Amino acid sequence: MKRIRDVIVIGGGAAGMIAAWRAASLNADVLLLEKNKKLGIKILISGGGKCNITNGSDMQTMLQQFEKQESRFLKFAFHTFTNTQLLSLLHHHGVETYVRENGKVFPVSHNAKDVVDAFATLMVSTGVEIQCNSPVKKISKEQNYFTVETPTQTLLSQSVIIATGGLSYKKTGTTGDGYEWVKHFGHTIVPLRPALAPLYLTPVPSPHWQGTPIRDCTLYAVSKDGIVAQWNGDVLFTHFGISGPSALEVSKKVFIVMESGQQVSMHVDFFPELQHEQLERKLISDISGNTNKQITTFIGQYVPERIVEYVVSQAQIDSNTKLHQLKKEARKRLIHVLKSCFIGKVRDIPLDRGEVTAGGVALHEINPTTMESKLVKGLFLCGEILDIAGPVGGYNLQAAFSTGYVAGENAAKLFSSSL
Repeated sequence: MKRIRDVIVIGGGAAGMIAAWRAASLNADVLLLEKNKKLGIKILISGGGKCNITNGSDMQTMLQQFEKQESRFLKFAFHTFTNTQLLSLLHHHGVETYVRENGKVFPVSHNAKDVVDAFATLMVSTGVEIQCNSPVKKISKEQNYFTVETPTQTLLSQSVIIATGGLSYKKTGTTGDGYEWVKHFGHTIVPLRPALAPLYLTPVPSPHWQGTPIRDCTLYAVSKDGIVAQWNGDVLFTHFGISGPSALEVSKKVFIVMESGQQVSMHVDFFPELQHEQLERKLISDISGNTNKQITTFIGQYVPERIVEYVVSQAQIDSNTKLHQLKKEARKRLIHVLKSCFIGKVRDIPLDRGEVTAGGVALHEINPTTMESKLVKGLFLCGEILDIAGPVGGYNLQAAFSTGYVAGENAAKLFSSSL
């Protein structure tokens, strides 16, 4: 007789690994299928290879970082498997962590591989069978069993957990396979959009600017309707446009506005803590003792050196102007530029470059206390395949771990209840 697994987990990322471990720890017979040659590819590249595991905030504060619908859906999972439990699990398996001032949690080793290795050890210790290089081609259900087909085998299981991620970073294996499978089962897919993605600008930033950061600024996205998104933080110029925390955070809202056919331009406020009048008083004060300075040297105190010439030109001031030659009208123009410096129009926000995918399986079709489909008994979904996209800071990985834990636990309970 063909072997019937209790649980088959498809996807060996954050959500899939913890789901497999949790189900096996409750004595379920678990098989994890991963299409790549090794586990946790996306974890390995997260945080520049350092892995921002989670956030150090309390769970209520973490929930507040998500949109209301997402927060309501995640509430049970976040309180069932907290960041404290996650870190305790990792510490117990040799991964020491620390919390940065901004709340981001990283392994002390700054090596994402340590996190993946810890979860691999956890799975093996509980008896999970792991098959890498095993892409799933088809999932179907007849009567009480699921059939999972790979290029080399046909497998049977009482339950299936789909943890295949979204569409971001396709080179990591997240090619959207899961969306097609769940659509086959009747699920609704909320339109997929980039989230936490870089912005491609026109004109493309000068090669001289590439790699230049603007610290502690406010990035504004402006359409014909006014400001459509803004974020306080850092911006980084790249060879295609801008990246950095502020650019990533506004990308989803900017994309939605662009979908409606509107053009969006990006602007930087170098002095977000000061109103126009306050900035004018500051400039007048700073100029008073430096009247023989050249305008470019003076502005270099406030903005990165590589973009000084651009800022001055935007204010329509000759770069050779001395401060004592600066007229009131020119000073007003300079203040306007320092508070709203145009850096380009958005020409594209590539879905594949987003750290996460916004959109996915509609949350109202999933039971938030079990992660089981409301349409198909025994089908569980967790992680980025769901319509969840939080901000930068470890929130999305925590969502993957928490929803994966709940999915694994309840898939195992489903198996035990059938005995």
